Amino acid sequence: MTNRIARKEKIITVVGANYISYGVVLDLLSKAFEPYCKSPFTRKQFQVSIWENTHATAGVILTVLGIEAYRNRIAYLDKRKIGKNVASDLSTIFKKKASIFPTGKFEEIIKEVMIMRDSIAHNHIYKVEVHYSQDWTMLGHKQKLLDGYGDSKRFSGSVVEKTRKTKVLRFNVQPAKIGFEDLFTLLAIFDLFVGISQKVLGNAYLPFNLSYELNGHWEDNLSKVLAYYFELIPNPKFKKQFNSILKSLKADFSSFIDSLNTWVITNICPRCYTFGIDKPNNVVKCCKCTFGVQVIH
Repeated sequence: MTNRIARKEKIITVVGANYISYGVVLDLLSKAFEPYCKSPFTRKQFQVSIWENTHATAGVILTVLGIEAYRNRIAYLDKRKIGKNVASDLSTIFKKKASIFPTGKFEEIIKEVMIMRDSIAHNHIYKVEVHYSQDWTMLGHKQKLLDGYGDSKRFSGSVVEKTRKTKVLRFNVQPAKIGFEDLFTLLAIFDLFVGISQKVLGNAYLPFNLSYELNGHWEDNLSKVLAYYFELIPNPKFKKQFNSILKSLKADFSSFIDSLNTWVITNICPRCYTFGIDKPNNVVKCCKCTFGVQVIH
């Protein structure tokens, strides 16, 4: 007797997203964090440690793979063919579903994400001229992208020439300087991307579920995991910069994410507006002004 097909199911795979949802990228963030904490933040540097750089750049590549994988899934479900521009593809779809969506601002932040990714994936090569004093104290450095080893035209308008950082998200695009801070900011953008997709398109388009063990507890919220690290970050300059970025992102995109969930751009202290009041293991307390809420189980 032959077997007959009783039912069939169509599954649209998103392999790249698993790097974030199952903790691979967060493990890389953790490994980049260890040497990062030992960095001399008060001194000028032309590169981060090899250990920090290796784990952070790997995390960047895998996170962007996740964004591209979801772009492909969203486009397929929306019956669109994908193009070469991830930022444009996503913005067009979001604009179709939400007519007032700020496509220009969204395209710019995703463009900066792709610029940082390309500097790693395509191995952009820089010539760095370092200046020292007689006692070998570093006085400063000049960075120059070598002709033929990176697409400087794509950088035009998005990167500050002197610092080699993107203008909005402050990503390093000189590969040797990419470290924990860049990966941390990128994960905040990934969280924003997920939040927008689930609100504007619906969970079926982007079924992201986090499962990550942190200090003996399982966490399912990326914003809370990032809040854990934010409290421990030893560089006050980066904390100030990150809070400034979140303020801008919240102003532009808060109406396009679900207010019932905790997202990076809404995980902000209502008193001092510092990121990370909602932390892992149901802890609700600001790391700056100590404002908190007692959670009753």
